[in-house]
Amino acid sequence: MIVILLIAGTLAIITNAFAQTTPDLRPLYAAGRWEPDAIATIGKGTSSELTDEGLLIRDDSSEPGSMRCYMLNWQADPQKGAALEARVRVVSCTQRFAVCMMVADGVHEEFLSLFDDHIALHNSRLEAEMDTTSAFHDYRIEIQGTDIRVYVDGELTIDGTGKYTTASIAATPRNQCSFGAVSSSDQGSAVWQWVRFGAEKPTRALPQPPEVEGLEISVGDTVPISEGTIYRSLFQFADGRLGVGDRLSADGGLTWTAGPGVGTAGFEFADGEVIMPGFSTGRISDGVFSLPLRRSTDGGRTFVAEEATLTIPEATGGTGDDGKPYEGPAFDHSIVKLSDGSLLGVMYGYFKTDTVLCPTFDPEWKLYKYRTLVVRSTDRGRTWDYWATVAYDPEVGLESFCEADLLVLPDGEVLCFMRTGGSGGLHTPLYLARSSDDGKTWSKPEPIADRGVWPSACRMESGVVVVTYGRPDNWLAFSLDDGRTWQGHFCFYQGPTTSYNSLAEVEPGRLIVVYDRASLGPDGNQERGTVGTFFTVTRR
Repeated sequence: MIVILLIAGTLAIITNAFAQTTPDLRPLYAAGRWEPDAIATIGKGTSSELTDEGLLIRDDSSEPGSMRCYMLNWQADPQKGAALEARVRVVSCTQRFAVCMMVADGVHEEFLSLFDDHIALHNSRLEAEMDTTSAFHDYRIEIQGTDIRVYVDGELTIDGTGKYTTASIAATPRNQCSFGAVSSSDQGSAVWQWVRFGAEKPTRALPQPPEVEGLEISVGDTVPISEGTIYRSLFQFADGRLGVGDRLSADGGLTWTAGPGVGTAGFEFADGEVIMPGFSTGRISDGVFSLPLRRSTDGGRTFVAEEATLTIPEATGGTGDDGKPYEGPAFDHSIVKLSDGSLLGVMYGYFKTDTVLCPTFDPEWKLYKYRTLVVRSTDRGRTWDYWATVAYDPEVGLESFCEADLLVLPDGEVLCFMRTGGSGGLHTPLYLARSSDDGKTWSKPEPIADRGVWPSACRMESGVVVVTYGRPDNWLAFSLDDGRTWQGHFCFYQGPTTSYNSLAEVEPGRLIVVYDRASLGPDGNQERGTVGTFFTVTRR
């Protein structure tokens, strides 16, 4: 009896000392709400449902990719320790990873499997018998250094002192906690009432506007635009209406209804005629390409489909970032009017001599680094001719230059903002080039931000130039000298997004930035939608 008491006392001392170093627990999931940085892998043959008891997660498939796992990069410090705790009732589980909790600290990782009749630490090969199905239990995993312990309803149930030693099998060691069905091959189900974590991850702060000398910047409301689709470009009509995909707003972006549909690029003439070119081109003959185009003669209320012709003598087809072939350069998301009344459109793709591989894609695809070029039309978009190359340098960025946006300044100078990276989980700077002769010649591109796919820029009535860009996350930057210098680089949204943003000034000093985002809904399923966030930018 004395020996048992001494051992119990020793365990209590160890446990208390360990608990003092573990950060306070915070909700990862509770009552239909998720930690904002939680992510998920959701496969076919799985489901999640919010029931009266809690979140019911089921995996009924053994097909590849059939898993339903919720994860958080929690920034655990191996020396300080971390903890993951959940209240769970197993419905059915006879396979090790179908109802599971995982803890990884960037050095080691371990899985706690909840079977029908016992629980087990997979890598440590430790287990304890118990009935997991008849009632809810609180399971707590604590890690520190090479120690791991599992508590059930507050009682130490598995002591893995010195057993937390298995290294992560991932190419980049994970520093992550997760729960759910974490294997494609295993099936099972359980109800999760809540999941909490304690680690070094800081609480995400609300976006705070930057301090920019000469500007007052504030963040306004975020409004929903559409659900279930990835973002499509914003177009502002001359009368102030806004279009995003098949949604239309007549009140500056506050409310949205069904609309006629807008594309990724568009232009409205002074008489109300609107053209909307498509993105992909088709090859007609060597150096000649077809371009789908929609035209409206009633201010964008109705459109008629037609086909324009592009002449770009040195252009050719290639492979897209999906590995599929395309026949000619892509017409990007900007058209502007030049001083002589003609139109300038921006494109990207390949010339016949552009054969330097992009390093972030499968080399067998033969996806080459891009060239950004401009084409000109003098007949309202019916035909377009090659005008100039804005930028091509295979030594710059991951992808050279692509996904450009054009902006014309009051003195006629044209700015071209260009992506150079954003694939393969990597990013390279956003670049800006300038033309003072209607786009015929361009300055050497200069970097203006450390990242930037699909840039979108506008010049406000006050003269402030604003550009939105991103990946990772979504950003804004401001210029008070027509793009020569940039200030206030500001991350206004963190989370899953394509970072394909667009912006417009909806009234003097008021911007809307439109972007897509994905989040976890109360039932554990992905919710994707397009939203708009308002900003007030006032020049002192």
